[in-house]
Amino acid sequence: MIRSWASGRVLGVGAAFAAAIGAGFLLPQTASAATTCTAPPGTPAEVVQIDGDEACGASTDGTAEAWSYGERGVGFADARSAAQVVAAGFDGGVGAGESTSGRLFAIGVGAQALALGVLESPGTAVVAAGPQSQAYVGDADDPVLCEGTAAAAFELEAARGCVVLGDFRYFTPGAQTLPSPLP
Repeated sequence: MIRSWASGRVLGVGAAFAAAIGAGFLLPQTASAATTCTAPPGTPAEVVQIDGDEACGASTDGTAEAWSYGERGVGFADARSAAQVVAAGFDGGVGAGESTSGRLFAIGVGAQALALGVLESPGTAVVAAGPQSQAYVGDADDPVLCEGTAAAAFELEAARGCVVLGDFRYFTPGAQTLPSPLP
């Protein structure tokens, strides 16, 4: 009973976090050229675009699909062995993802936001970071790291992850934290 209550609470907080990030996309923003990089399956590719304070990169081995987007931020996606990776950075944030045979979505929104996902086995991972936050998911053997005031990192099939939203902090059982690399 307690576990289902906690799971429902985490899903509710995760949904609120996703809604807050989504609302940020709907608010009026200044115009930007934005950069988009696409590397579809079929041929190995490395695509990089840099335009002022925004950049994107997409890399695949030809069997996978990578897509990234940078709007006043940086997005980088690296996909191998039939993986699908999507990464986006907005307003000074960085979204970066790397996967081998899995599905990964990473988004960084705001100054000093770093959403980094690494998935080295089949599975699905979602990583999101807001301003002055970072989130890292790792593979099945690596710990999870969420910091700051708006961060989430989940490896769904392994049921490992964390959510940080203001003073609220939740880590799934088995999710480890690392010492912060930030001063």
